[in-house]
Amino acid sequence: MKQRLLLLHKLHKIDRELLELYSLRGDIPEKIEDLTSQKNDLEEKFDLMQTQLEEINNIEEQVQLENDTLLERIEKNDEILRSGIVKSNKEYDALAREIEDANIKIRENERAVRDEYSGKKQDLAFQIGGFKVQISEVKEELEMNIRELEELTRQTEEEEADLKSQKEELLPKINPEDIESYNRINNSRYGEAMAIVRKGSCLGCYSSIPPQRVIEIKMANQLFHCESCGRILIAEELLQ
Repeated sequence: MKQRLLLLHKLHKIDRELLELYSLRGDIPEKIEDLTSQKNDLEEKFDLMQTQLEEINNIEEQVQLENDTLLERIEKNDEILRSGIVKSNKEYDALAREIEDANIKIRENERAVRDEYSGKKQDLAFQIGGFKVQISEVKEELEMNIRELEELTRQTEEEEADLKSQKEELLPKINPEDIESYNRINNSRYGEAMAIVRKGSCLGCYSSIPPQRVIEIKMANQLFHCESCGRILIAEELLQ
């Protein structure tokens, strides 16, 4: 049992050293995650507005094509009327009515574009411009944080790789049930699964431990957990 405790403590020491390395990065990883989320959200909204603007542009193009066709028809009919080849009033009236209808349709199309789409198009263009600025700023900040994290990682990568290698070699030597218990406490205690017992106190939470229990912890015949914080306890004397 003593050997099991010492192996767990060795694992705990490695994990603490890894956490210290990770702590050098501060909140940069969280910033990167947050900025990446912001960028994706902004780009999604930007793409949606671009699509809406393209749809309006397509509508305007279709309307313009229709108006161009109507203008060609007006010019053609007007040319026929001026040519004098129209012989009957009925034919003349039909052509004049077709010209009038075409002019009315052109005005309706122009009014629809002006009333329904002109304002929307201006609003979208304004918002798209704003999103471009925001996306650029977020990207710049994101890239800066990524570069900073890469530099910090580069500075500690050898030490981190060494600690991870030590951990990989150690894990197969530890009882699977001990690892399961250790990991469960480690996750709930932010990397502090074990605590040393010194002068009758748990150094994890500084709670007092009954004298008889302290003796049993020193004997190391079984695993003991702090009744206050739940950490695995190991007597300081075992580490000397």
